Amino acid sequence: MNEIDPQNDPLYLLTKAVEQGDPKVSKEVKDRLDKSDDPSEMRYLEGLLILLGERPGELEDPPDVEDDPDEYWKENDYFEV
Repeated sequence: MNEIDPQNDPLYLLTKAVEQGDPKVSKEVKDRLDKSDDPSEMRYLEGLLILLGERPGELEDPPDVEDDPDEYWKENDYFEV
């Protein structure tokens, strides 16, 4: 297995830029996200956008809501007599 050189890994470099607060990194992450076909990479990049305070894209699921009326089953339905 080949070791990945962090200094040449684009995801590593983007992550470091996010950690350091680079003001241009948001655009770079979005550009990389638009060009990516790998779902794992896309989810990772969306995570970076969330850390930057950006709105997540289509891969990020919205938070689950308790007592959601659209939920097709309820936990207590199995215990009713």
